[in-house]
Amino acid sequence: MSDPILRTPPLRLSAPDAELWLEALPAPVLGIDAGERIRFVNAAAAELLAGVGRGLLGRRLDEIFGADAPLIDLARRALNGGSGVAESDVALVGPGFALGRAAVAAGPVGDNGYIALVLTRPPRARNAPPIAGNSAARTLAHEVRNPLAGIRAAAQLISRGDDPDSAALATLICDEVDRIHRLTDKIDPMAAFEPPRFELFNIHEALERVRKLVGSSAPDVMIRERYDPSLPQVRGDLDQLIQAFLNIAKNAAEALAGQPDGEIAIITSFRSGVKFRSAASGAARAQLEIQIVDNGPGLHPDVADRLFEAFATTKPSGMGLGLTVAADIIARHDGRIEVESAPGRTAFKILLPIDPEASS
Repeated sequence: MSDPILRTPPLRLSAPDAELWLEALPAPVLGIDAGERIRFVNAAAAELLAGVGRGLLGRRLDEIFGADAPLIDLARRALNGGSGVAESDVALVGPGFALGRAAVAAGPVGDNGYIALVLTRPPRARNAPPIAGNSAARTLAHEVRNPLAGIRAAAQLISRGDDPDSAALATLICDEVDRIHRLTDKIDPMAAFEPPRFELFNIHEALERVRKLVGSSAPDVMIRERYDPSLPQVRGDLDQLIQAFLNIAKNAAEALAGQPDGEIAIITSFRSGVKFRSAASGAARAQLEIQIVDNGPGLHPDVADRLFEAFATTKPSGMGLGLTVAADIIARHDGRIEVESAPGRTAFKILLPIDPEASS
């Protein structure tokens, strides 16, 4: 008996050149059949999903994005309702990857019961109107800032001593307090953080801060750096990217707790031969890659398939928001996260676009 996947008719649209037209669209387009299998992938979609596994054609959406993915719910509504549906802010996440967020439109196409999913980058939020959550968020920010002031004052007193190591640690504490204070000023209940304030900086500046912070909180973990000194500057929000990298590195350090040979490697490189578009109308840009790798036990199977979902955690005292926040920040920088995990090695790979002006 032949494979039932192969018996499903390929995507056939009424206009003879319609498939060519969809192929040429700069926006990613997926053709989905009634069994929720992918039957058509244009070049932009293949580019977007390049890191999530090979052989997209014939695979079910839940195999790629996970059973509870928002994208699948939207596709099912279009398949079951026989009409178009759209959402403006859909998380493109799945087991081992986070590709940011997109506006997604789904609707019937052709004469075989197919739908097309069209993905476009949503416009960035600007000055969201006040909502009821504003009061709670501001109260939280206020309560966080109160102890920060005391911590900073204590660190300044320590820095006046004669011990150079204590003085260096006190300076690090002051710098981190200032960064957290800036982040609390930016809290936006509609989208966790305000849009990044872009500036050019060396990515290693952010990673060195992360290395020092993790090293001071997990002194038994060996942290190694392998930096490519030839990388150009990136354009982004330094505070927010520090937070994203720190959340990932802290997870790695926590996974190594009690392991005598625990080690974290922070690696930077140019992702040769890989380019991604940040928007449907944008040009494909070369990528800078940051890897945060640990030699711990690997991802817990209970969270491996929903790594970037809010509140996905196996820690008794954890909230499961660290990787969600990291994915959101990276998405706001037009980046993406890929994850590979097995016992003895877990690697988070963060790709950020290289600014053409910075690399010229």
